[in-house]
Amino acid sequence: MKRRNLRRTQIIYSSVVALGVILLSVIISVVLLNSLRRTTESKVSYFIAADAHQMELNVDSYLDNVQKEVALLFSDKDYYLYDATDPSLSEYRKIQSETKILNRIVDLGMISNFCDFGVVYSNDSAAGWISQVTDRMFKDGGIYDYFAGLIPEDNRKEDAWAFNVLGNTDRIYYVKRLNPNAVCVVSFYISELENVLAVPNELSEMSIRLVGTDDFIIYSSNSKEIAATLDPVITGIISDSVGITAINDELMVTSNSISNGWKLVCSMPTDSIMADQVAVTSVLILIVTIITLLVLLIILFVTSRFNYSVNGVVDDLNNQARNDQMTGLLNKSAFRSLAESDLETYNGKQAIAFVMLDLDNFKQVNDVAGHKVGDDVIKRLGELLREVYGVEGAFIGRVGGDEFAVYKSYNDITREEAEQRIKELTQSMYDLFAIHFKEECEKYNLSVSSGVLVAGPGDYKFDDLYQKADVALYISKRNGKSKPTYI
Repeated sequence: MKRRNLRRTQIIYSSVVALGVILLSVIISVVLLNSLRRTTESKVSYFIAADAHQMELNVDSYLDNVQKEVALLFSDKDYYLYDATDPSLSEYRKIQSETKILNRIVDLGMISNFCDFGVVYSNDSAAGWISQVTDRMFKDGGIYDYFAGLIPEDNRKEDAWAFNVLGNTDRIYYVKRLNPNAVCVVSFYISELENVLAVPNELSEMSIRLVGTDDFIIYSSNSKEIAATLDPVITGIISDSVGITAINDELMVTSNSISNGWKLVCSMPTDSIMADQVAVTSVLILIVTIITLLVLLIILFVTSRFNYSVNGVVDDLNNQARNDQMTGLLNKSAFRSLAESDLETYNGKQAIAFVMLDLDNFKQVNDVAGHKVGDDVIKRLGELLREVYGVEGAFIGRVGGDEFAVYKSYNDITREEAEQRIKELTQSMYDLFAIHFKEECEKYNLSVSSGVLVAGPGDYKFDDLYQKADVALYISKRNGKSKPTYI
């Protein structure tokens, strides 16, 4: 009887200890996993927010370029003061003025994928080009009143952005007043935003939306959402806030403000962020139930595996935030950051080379052969630039759709020697371009223009170098393309 009671006591004691170990293991597991969840959410949300901010900068840059091209119409009063409704003007004077405006608009828009780029007057006449699609929307007149009416009275810049113009959800319009009786109207396809709002491979389940007033979706990585209203679940998470990252059990959402008042809203299912953790948690609970004495070791093992997984995600997202996804070159933000950092440590440097390159007639490749072929051309040009300028250890970046930049500083050779070296490399690039892109050159008249700046010792700012090289590039474009201009 005593042995039986002792055995029973031992069984009860062992059971209590076993249950205690299980309970302790479960508590520790829950604590560790919750801590790990918070850490994972914090790190992943940081890099999702960083990626969303980069896309915000890309959109701002794209819209800013559109505004800058229109602003160039103010370079000559003959462009912005001309009034087609002035009864004192002769027909000859009108034709002469409108031809001059058309030529200027053609010069400005020849490398941009604009659908419309024209000046509309209060009598509904137009100079420049207004597409058939836009013209048909106003077949009964009223085009001037409509677009002029988009500009708010309190807008000092006297401009406006518009979407869903008379039900057209394929284009985004920009309107800028030139004079009391004239507005400039520019439009481009929403699909042009696909490159600047591309979903990273590591975040394939993330949805990206450009949202206008009244939560109207202008662009979405899910085409079915375009022209719809933002999901109330998302608006409930972010409200009217911008510049935030919020998360609940269903979604992680970022909201960023675009320079023209629109919002960039990105969302990703919380479950997809934590999918690995949920799966491992289930396995861990099963192991705790079956193997009580090994629970703590298993938790430590799973924790280390989680840390490895999170570090891998962090590394991938960090690389995503730095590099252009299509070419593998530096993106615009990273290129600028590295060049500025190098300029800040300018001690002993004898020369700086800054090269701007841009494809000529690239739009014809996209229009004729399609964007897939166009993307392939961009990738191959990136490889070519890496092959030529990479031997110098230069910073090479893709700073626009078909625009690239190269930065290299020298501390062991003079400005004259640096200029000679850059000229040789640039000539090599043109020679290789003629070989590698022979078919595209013949089919689409594809070529490359460049502006090359080589500066001697001095105190330089990135924007100064960028603008000077860009001016040289513009000179190449104006003087027949397919050539470098050295300054």
